[in-house]
Amino acid sequence: MANSNVQQTTLARYYAPSEILNIYKGKLNAEYYASRQGQLRIYMQGVFVLGRGQVYQGYYFDWLKDTSSNSYLNIKVPISLRAQLKANSLINVAGILEYDVQNAYSSIQLILEVTWAETVQVNAVSQEDLRRNELLLQKNRSTHKNVDTLLESILYEDKKPVIGIIFAETAITETDFNRGLNAAAREKIQFDRQRCSFAQPVELLNMLKQMDTKGFHAIALVRGGGNEKDWGALDNLDVLQTIVQMKTPIISAIGHPDEKAFIKNLVDKVLEVPFALGSYFSNMVNEVIEQREKSKAALVNEVKKQYAEELSQARKQNATLTDQMKALTKAQEDGQKLHDDQLRTANDRNKELQKSLEKINGSLTDLTKKNAEYSVQVANYSSRIKDLEKQLDLRPKWSVVIVFSLIAAIIAAFLF
Repeated sequence: MANSNVQQTTLARYYAPSEILNIYKGKLNAEYYASRQGQLRIYMQGVFVLGRGQVYQGYYFDWLKDTSSNSYLNIKVPISLRAQLKANSLINVAGILEYDVQNAYSSIQLILEVTWAETVQVNAVSQEDLRRNELLLQKNRSTHKNVDTLLESILYEDKKPVIGIIFAETAITETDFNRGLNAAAREKIQFDRQRCSFAQPVELLNMLKQMDTKGFHAIALVRGGGNEKDWGALDNLDVLQTIVQMKTPIISAIGHPDEKAFIKNLVDKVLEVPFALGSYFSNMVNEVIEQREKSKAALVNEVKKQYAEELSQARKQNATLTDQMKALTKAQEDGQKLHDDQLRTANDRNKELQKSLEKINGSLTDLTKKNAEYSVQVANYSSRIKDLEKQLDLRPKWSVVIVFSLIAAIIAAFLF
C-alpha cells in the first residue's frame, strides 16, 4: 500500500540493486558521492527480505533483492513504513543512498535509507528463493564472525593463523592466489590447501563439514569467474545451509566483481577474485607488522620516558636523602662531641671525688686508731675508777664526792 504522504512521479526510474551497485562502482567515486550524500533520492524495485528484526535508532535493517539475480542491497526502513511491508513481496521504494566503510580490508557497503515504499505484489518469489531468503535471515540472526579482527589478533600475538583453502579441482585459480601472496604472508600464515569439485554438491558439502572440525581459524572458497547462472555446488541449497551452520568463519574469493553469487551473502568475508584473497592476507600481515613495529617503538619511547622520569625522581630523592644524611651526620657528630665533653667532665669530677674519698678514708682510719686508743684509755680509767671506788668504800662518804669530781675533771681535760 502506498504512503499517502508521498506522491510517486511517473518520471521516476526504478533501479534494481545490482544496477545501483554497478553504477556506484563504475560511475560514482567516493568523493563525488560524499559531496551529494543526503541529496540523491533514488527509486528502486525488488523483493523485500527480512533482516535481523531488531530496531536501531528508529530503523529496521532489511534487504532488497533483485528479481532476476542474487544481488542484495541493505535498506534502512523506518518503523512506520515497515509495518506496511510483508516478507518476500515485490516492492517499490524511494530513499537516500548512503554508504558505510566496513573495515580496512573490505569494500564499502551501500545502504538505502527508505523514505517511501509501496507493495507491488505479495509473495512474489519462488519456493527456492524463499529458502534462500530464510538462509539469509538465519545468517543475519547468527553471531557475526569478524574475520579481520580474529586474524589480526592472532598475528599481533606473533602467532600463525591457520587457514584452510578449498580450490576448484580443475581451475588455475591457485596461481592467481599465489600472485597476491608476498613473502611475509607465506611466513606468518599457515595455509592448508585442498582441492574439490565445485560441480559436485555432496563432495563440497562433505569437505566443508570435515574442515569445520579441524580447528582452522578461517576457511576460504576460491574459484574463478564464469557463467553466473552456473555456480554448481556453490549455489546448492544444502551447501548454503551447511555454510550458514558452520562454526569456522568462511571467506569467499569466487568469480568476478560483477558476478553476484548468492553464497557471497552468507559468508563472513568477501574478496572479489582469487588474487584479491592473496593480497588480503599480504596487506593484513604488512599492516600488523607495521603496527607492531610502531607499537614497539612507542613502547620503547614510553619506557625510555618512564625510565627518565623515574631516574630524575630517584636523583631528587637521592639528593634529599643525601641532605638528610648530612644533617643526621652533623647531629650525630654534635651529639658525640657533647657526649665526649660530658664524659670528660664526669671523669674529672670522679677523679676529684676519688681524691676526696681517699682523704675521708684516711681521716676515718686515723679516727679509728684514735678511737681505739681512747677505748683503751677509757678502759684503763674505768679500771682505776673501780679501784678507787673500792678504796672509797673504806673511807668516809664526803671524801667520795671529792674524789669523783676530781676524776671527772681529769677525764674531761684529757678528752677536750
